[in-house]
Amino acid sequence: MNGTERELQCLLWMKETAAIPPAKALRLLEHFGSAEAVYQTPTEELAKLCRFDARERQRLETRSLAPACRIIERCRRLDVFILSVTDAAYPARLKEIYDPPLALYVRGTLPDLNAIPAIAVVGQRKATPYGLINAEKIAFHLSQNGVCVVSGMAAGIDSAGHRGALRGETPTVAVFGTAIDKCYPAENAALLRDILYHGAAVSEYPPGAKNFRASFVRRNRIISGLCLGVLVAEAPKKSGSLITASLALEQGRDVFAVPGGVDAPASEGCNELIAGGAQLVRSAEDILRQYGFTAAEAPARTVKTATRRTQPAQAPSFARAEETRPAETGDPVLDAIDGIVHLDEISRRTGIPAGVLMGKLTLLELKGYLRQLPGQYYERI
Repeated sequence: MNGTERELQCLLWMKETAAIPPAKALRLLEHFGSAEAVYQTPTEELAKLCRFDARERQRLETRSLAPACRIIERCRRLDVFILSVTDAAYPARLKEIYDPPLALYVRGTLPDLNAIPAIAVVGQRKATPYGLINAEKIAFHLSQNGVCVVSGMAAGIDSAGHRGALRGETPTVAVFGTAIDKCYPAENAALLRDILYHGAAVSEYPPGAKNFRASFVRRNRIISGLCLGVLVAEAPKKSGSLITASLALEQGRDVFAVPGGVDAPASEGCNELIAGGAQLVRSAEDILRQYGFTAAEAPARTVKTATRRTQPAQAPSFARAEETRPAETGDPVLDAIDGIVHLDEISRRTGIPAGVLMGKLTLLELKGYLRQLPGQYYERI
């Protein structure tokens, strides 16, 4: 066994067996210099540096590395990479928060989040078409301009954010509230496959771990911690995504929100965030501008990777726009756009109500057939 392997075993003992709270664990690591040194130090000596309750002391007395060895072996079998907080590739932004996970379990290829910006796109599970369209569209344009979109792969807004990012050029990252080997919700299996092909899934929970209600709340600190800012694309007054926004503020991150109608319950949380100081977002450009660049001056799209890529057995289920665009579509909406045309005129020409038409236009834009201009004007590409 080499020193690196032994150090990882001891760090996983701290995290999984002794279950030392992250803030205390980091203090011990800083003081003793390594996880192995912490492992070798008697509990009474550790207690001189950190206060431990009776239950924590009992766990500290379990000085077996066997559970950690089993986790490492299972990760090898499942092609899961373990990224330690002491690793140079560990995301620096995440390490800055009060309680960063001692280790991240990673599937796929984690982009170098120390080199590229990341924005979280979150929102309610029972999303409206308005919320889904905005989340997917904004995530697509962020990804097209070198921004890594991070979300929780939950149903609704999270999934829409990942789908939009997958059509861009920058990897997307899903943060699990479950064990790294579990797909939740199960119906997102195809989406997860696509994410792993073009990005990564991360979790602080090892393969086979049981999830609990609080684990989904705890993962929100990782979502916001990885990012420069958090976009709440749609949220009612009581929504888990508002917890992520609150954590982002505590971590010194920016908070963005997409506005909704004053009488729309699904947007009440977003509207309150904006009233409280969150930046109003109408398009990805509003977020890009916050960091001093526009789409024309976006960060480089070349992405370094912190972990190896896990290639799935099958190619991703989605197809990029440039691979699927036919020469002639015969789409009545596209046929109605000659030059630069306003939304109302397209509605008049096609007979499609404006509310329904906006969804169709957004999908066509995501597929690369047209682009939206200011003032609800559209131009065919």
